[in-house]
Amino acid sequence: MISQPLNLTLESTAGHRPLPLTIERLIVAGWVGKNKEALRAHIEELGRLGVPAPSRTPTYMNLSAALLTTAEAMEVVGPESSGEVECVLFGSSGKLYVGVGSDHTDRGFEKYDIPASKQMCAKPVAPVVWDIEDVREHLDRITLRSWTTTGGRRRLYQEGLLASNIGIMDIIRGIPAEDRLGLERFALFCGTLPAIGGIDIGEIFEFEMEDPVLDRRIGHRYSIRRLPQYL
Repeated sequence: MISQPLNLTLESTAGHRPLPLTIERLIVAGWVGKNKEALRAHIEELGRLGVPAPSRTPTYMNLSAALLTTAEAMEVVGPESSGEVECVLFGSSGKLYVGVGSDHTDRGFEKYDIPASKQMCAKPVAPVVWDIEDVREHLDRITLRSWTTTGGRRRLYQEGLLASNIGIMDIIRGIPAEDRLGLERFALFCGTLPAIGGIDIGEIFEFEMEDPVLDRRIGHRYSIRRLPQYL
């Protein structure tokens, strides 16, 4: 398997320290909404773009770990790609860390092949993560947010509690084991929230995760540039 080194920072109750991780497996979970009505609304939201409904929920997609990045810029090929904020679990040497990322997806291709549409785009993650032991008892109180900037106009794009979705520990326990890929050094995107006002294609995407109990936030921002094509 292709591995991806990430130079992260661990923010814990004991302070900050460098956290170099080498990720060998990237998993993206989908359709994780706890509220069935909201889940159906999200399925319908994507259905209006031609994205087929899933045959099971949640879904699990294995992508290349090489997509993971903390860069502040992204280059895409298709004209219809967008980000979506997600809690990200990192696992290494038996330890779990909680971070936040964007499951950037090529929306134009998503209607043909969902895993391929996700493989087509980098997966930005915030450079700072938390020790899961610091947040395990209040995961449901953590808030996810994102903003998109389109045509120079910035607006709130997503906002909601982790409690809106299936618990992240339940998501990790539900990963199918029959492929025997293992969970030695992995990153797991734990599902997103509905977009406010529908899916938007922008030039800048920002996302954050807020812990109200320990009064802290982590997040990231990246720009999206479409590469010109001459066919």
